Amino acid sequence: MIQGVPFRAGSVIGFDENSHLWRCNISEDTMIGTIPCKAKTEIEFYPDGKLLMGTLATETVIDGVPARGGTLVLLHENGNLFRCILALAMDIQGLPVKAGADLCFFENKKLSAFDLSADVVIDRIPCVKGRRVWYHRNGAVAGCTISRAIDIHGINHRKGELLVFREDGSVIDVRNVTA
Repeated sequence: MIQGVPFRAGSVIGFDENSHLWRCNISEDTMIGTIPCKAKTEIEFYPDGKLLMGTLATETVIDGVPARGGTLVLLHENGNLFRCILALAMDIQGLPVKAGADLCFFENKKLSAFDLSADVVIDRIPCVKGRRVWYHRNGAVAGCTISRAIDIHGINHRKGELLVFREDGSVIDVRNVTA
């Protein structure tokens, strides 16, 4: 056992420059804190010993989010969920989120990126089902593919365009995408 992580013969172990466990390949399913990590996968740690990355041995609820078993999860340094694959479609922070796509959060547990499971209007922007939505740290929409034609600041945008926004809501990039 090293820093509370059990190993069997054959495990691959790496240390950082301060001799702290940094990454390893675990030989059996192992609980790291509250995260069940899958055997024969690599896990990584922050310098303070907290889990940074691991593959889930089973479906696991992290910060209220059901993460799909057998998939990679990333955690922020403060221990909050950064990235996972959502196990089932559900509303998260009032938005319909698609199962099976990666779901990302900022350190404060606010959504940063996800795929929609239904068409929805977010901050007056009509976003299309099945596509990615991104947020700025301030909570403003950073980008989405629009579900219908829309006028933003006197410029007409067509259904299916991927719009990328500044934090003040102005459009900084437009890419044509098949809706």
